[in-house]
Amino acid sequence: MILKEFSKYLQENKNKNSINLLNEWLTERLTKPSLNKVDNVIKTELYYAKNNNGKTLIIAKSETGRTLINALYNFALSFEQYKMAKFLHDKKTNDFRF
Repeated sequence: MILKEFSKYLQENKNKNSINLLNEWLTERLTKPSLNKVDNVIKTELYYAKNNNGKTLIIAKSETGRTLINALYNFALSFEQYKMAKFLHDKKTNDFRF
């Protein structure tokens, strides 16, 4: 359920880095009022902090929160690998000659 929502967000913003998008998506979910069950779970399991420079830190409140962050982080990494594989698949060997 949460991965499905995050994957939609990633697909809408394909041109940006997936790890940065994860931070943006979680911060957006944590700062705005809950609209659905996904928001409720995220707010229950995660906390965010913001410093004076505007940087955010996402912190897990419990072991399940740590599992959630790890799963989302691994999913973001796999999406980056997918984008790179797709990019390389579309290239020919002559494109890499010096």
